[in-house]
Amino acid sequence: MARLIPHIGLRTVKTGLAVALALLFADLRGSTSLIFAAIGAISAMSRTVGDAFESCRTQLTGILLGAGFGALFVSLFANFRYVGIGLGLIALILLCVRLHLQFAVPLSCIVFVSICLSPAGDAFEYGFNRLLDTTIGLATALVINVAIKPYNNRRRITGLLQQFQQSVPAYVSERVLYGRYPDLSPLKSQLDRIAGELTIFEKQRVPRGRGHEEQAIFLRGCEKLAHSIWQELSALCAMDEKGRLSPENAGQLGLLGLQVPDGICAAPQTAADIVGNYHLDNLLRAWQFLGAFLRTE
Repeated sequence: MARLIPHIGLRTVKTGLAVALALLFADLRGSTSLIFAAIGAISAMSRTVGDAFESCRTQLTGILLGAGFGALFVSLFANFRYVGIGLGLIALILLCVRLHLQFAVPLSCIVFVSICLSPAGDAFEYGFNRLLDTTIGLATALVINVAIKPYNNRRRITGLLQQFQQSVPAYVSERVLYGRYPDLSPLKSQLDRIAGELTIFEKQRVPRGRGHEEQAIFLRGCEKLAHSIWQELSALCAMDEKGRLSPENAGQLGLLGLQVPDGICAAPQTAADIVGNYHLDNLLRAWQFLGAFLRTE
């Protein structure tokens, strides 16, 4: 039976709460443009607190540049409308680029045009109110994002690393024991997902629990071990001949839960034997280290 009521995530609830409170606060101050408080709240309700700060920076910078430049333009060139606005936009974009504020270009241009199209006597008031209402929305959402269970994906990263480690023995068996060339793209997709989740974890700036930096370094180290495993497996799959399995590595394969068939072990003699066992030894060492680290979690 299909679920009648869809799942409502915490971020959805926090967005609704932030918008409601931002509208209330803006209304209490007598705002006539409540929509900007709502836009600010929605913009700042990002997945991580770090993303929320980036959104706040973009919003405030864009509004300050657009409103300030627009008010100046209206006061100096009140009689030049459409062509003048186009030329003013060019100047504003060049200013943003010169100040290395390219991230604020779209919003600053929108605010600039809004200021220029407002009545000349209302330009300064419009710009100020828009900045104030947006700031109310941004601040409200930021406080809620920080105070109510901030996003933390550490368990997800650990789970992905464990899934990766558990996937490796099957690939090793295919290449080393049976001489096949397995498709490594699913393993690479797992790595890419781990790296993406780690980037999100590192952007969780505040409030950081005790040891957040150490946790990030630890998880990044595990990700590098996983990447090393993939690199060594890729090197084995790139070889025309996998070489004969050394007795030492054959013994280590038992740690992966693999049973080595009789008659495939021999002391390395050829270059392919030496190179293949070198990559396999590196892979097994990285796999064991990764498992040991994950067991400490």
